[in-house]
Amino acid sequence: MKCLFHPINSFVLLLTLVGCQLSFLDLSEELETESQKAKTELPKPYRIIYNMDSSDVIANSKDVNHYLTGIFEFLNGSHVDALFWHDGAGGNTANYDSAVLELTGERVGNVNPFLQKLIAEGNDPPKIVVAESKRLGIDIFYSFRINDCHDSFGHERLLPTFKIQHPEWTIGKGQIYGGHQNLNFAVAEVRDLKFDVIKEIFEKYEFDGLEIDFLRSPPYFIPGQEVSNASLLTKFLKRVRRHLISRGKEQGRVITLAVRVDENMEACRLDGFDVATWIQEELIDILILGSGAIDIEVEEFKKLTTGSNVLVYPCLYGWPSNYSPISPDMARALAMNYWYQGADGIYTFNWNAHTNAHRPQKHSKWAYQRPLLREIDDVRAMQGKNKRFAADRGQPMRQYPHNWSHCRLPVQLETGERADVPITVGEDFTRSSKPKQIMLVINCAHLADGDELAIKLNHRKLSPLLHEGSQINVPVEANWLDLGKNQVEVTVAKGEVTLEAIEIEVVY
Repeated sequence: MKCLFHPINSFVLLLTLVGCQLSFLDLSEELETESQKAKTELPKPYRIIYNMDSSDVIANSKDVNHYLTGIFEFLNGSHVDALFWHDGAGGNTANYDSAVLELTGERVGNVNPFLQKLIAEGNDPPKIVVAESKRLGIDIFYSFRINDCHDSFGHERLLPTFKIQHPEWTIGKGQIYGGHQNLNFAVAEVRDLKFDVIKEIFEKYEFDGLEIDFLRSPPYFIPGQEVSNASLLTKFLKRVRRHLISRGKEQGRVITLAVRVDENMEACRLDGFDVATWIQEELIDILILGSGAIDIEVEEFKKLTTGSNVLVYPCLYGWPSNYSPISPDMARALAMNYWYQGADGIYTFNWNAHTNAHRPQKHSKWAYQRPLLREIDDVRAMQGKNKRFAADRGQPMRQYPHNWSHCRLPVQLETGERADVPITVGEDFTRSSKPKQIMLVINCAHLADGDELAIKLNHRKLSPLLHEGSQINVPVEANWLDLGKNQVEVTVAKGEVTLEAIEIEVVY
């Protein structure tokens, strides 16, 4: 039997294909129009975004009111105007009533009884935190740690059944970095699962926005394949963006999308985060930078956002670059640096002001963070107060394979070797309140009495060197400091020294 290809049928088929193509174009144009509408209706810029890990609160609450106290009480008198609420589970299990994810600990028969009680009584955690945030008039986002790796490091309650059943969804053991349970987002089923989590969250609860926390945790693909697979994460973001626009349209509101990525653009590229495209294609509204680094390329990312409504928030970490915990002096210094570089606001991560409010006797050491939440958003409030500016230090690690890539510290120097270490100072002390003392502080390991160092600050030779154990203190005049980047040069004239930290201490 011959198959006849009739020219009229051919023409009808062509019209059908063209019509389908036009319908796809119409859909694309509709999404673009909705994106433009969402872009023009963004909520006010936030001065302080507080990211909350609520795991301690859910684990130690006595009743629903005690739980809500742990989430919200610390906000009284603070300048926090957006709460990024993380359920404390890690994004692969749920500390809420979910049909997509199992409850935390369910696989090993160890679900928190208080969580079960909340759900059974109709007090599902996202439901009650959203309701309370609206009563208090504070915006609340669902913070989604989309590839959390704690289940790779002994946290059995966080290891979900689906990873046991589908080991091929993970990057597996033997990789040069990443936890072996990190999900591989090159697998379509992984992306579908994570999208379904987001879809469920925004079908059940009216959060003001979503944070996709990409720094919990790289890698998202088999190590070495991140750059070639970057488009898959971009497509995933497009899918999420479309859903949030559609859901927001149904509810007559805008649902804001935030992402957290690395502190510099090269690290983003190596992790497969095509931030430039995300901004250009209007896939995001808020860009959060860093997860523990001190030096953050705020100015470079601000250049990327020029002409867009994307807001840039550097992350002021709870224990940055092994300073644990962050001191009030260092918190002020970092905030000053970020405001100087053009930040749209400050984002805090791994702060524990909320746990102090929830259990003040148990967490008394975090009480100092509560007044800081009334300072770090206001340059004038921080002027005239002690600060400690620090050079970044650290190196990439398994769960942060490309962070701290620009750090110069720590470094071991032998006779004749020199280290050039940048340190940012975001305040002009010749024009603001005059400090009582400014000191360059250099901490060394293995500093012996016979060792000799030559130190310069912005090419100015410094002396005398006040040697106290392994710490060198050098008085500095305010006009010796540059607003912005400063350069500290340390040369070992004799001996062998490890430079561990370089700081500029400002005392009033």
